[in-house]
Amino acid sequence: MVFARFRAIYTNRFDSAYSTSDDLKLAKREWALALKGFQEPLLAYAVERVKERFAWPPTISEFLSEIHTAYQSYGLKEPRQAYLEACSSSGDPRLVKWSHPAVFHAGSDCGWSRLRSEEERISWPMFEQAYQKIIDRVMAGETLSIPVVTMIEHQQAPELETLMQKIRKQIDAPEQEWAHHLYYLYKTKGTGIRQQYRQRAQFTLAKLGYREELPE
Repeated sequence: MVFARFRAIYTNRFDSAYSTSDDLKLAKREWALALKGFQEPLLAYAVERVKERFAWPPTISEFLSEIHTAYQSYGLKEPRQAYLEACSSSGDPRLVKWSHPAVFHAGSDCGWSRLRSEEERISWPMFEQAYQKIIDRVMAGETLSIPVVTMIEHQQAPELETLMQKIRKQIDAPEQEWAHHLYYLYKTKGTGIRQQYRQRAQFTLAKLGYREELPE
């Protein structure tokens, strides 16, 4: 996409910059390596920027600089900075003043427990992929917000505090990742909807490492 746009924008100057088929083939390979991981909305933004600023086709370095300005213009951090922010704030995302909701959503999609526990060689590529998808949504005009997690009030279900203490002892995941699943305790005992929510809570907690049966 990038080279097709460059050819249309720069016409003869593009042909002069890559005068032989070998030059063009080599350049395409180098550009493909340099732009690996960047999605089309971000590349399209950078193309529009270089069209305004450069009379000749830009170098890879110049083009990457324009990509970086895209993050700034939307108030976003670059992926690596966003990853570090998400990792350092993964303990309790509710209490964090995020630089941008995109960081929160990417961390949530990646999984907070994964950011805390996995090695960087595993968690970084997963976060980067999630973040790039969120960036595409932001650049497409979507307005992101950080959801408010409503915690369960202890006094509303007598057995709730005891149950939550047991769960905390068995799993490391922060409370906001699982507490809301205990909402089923508010439902009338013996009803189908209570049983449905209980099964969903049991499945979620089992994935997090909880091995006991939840109360009916």
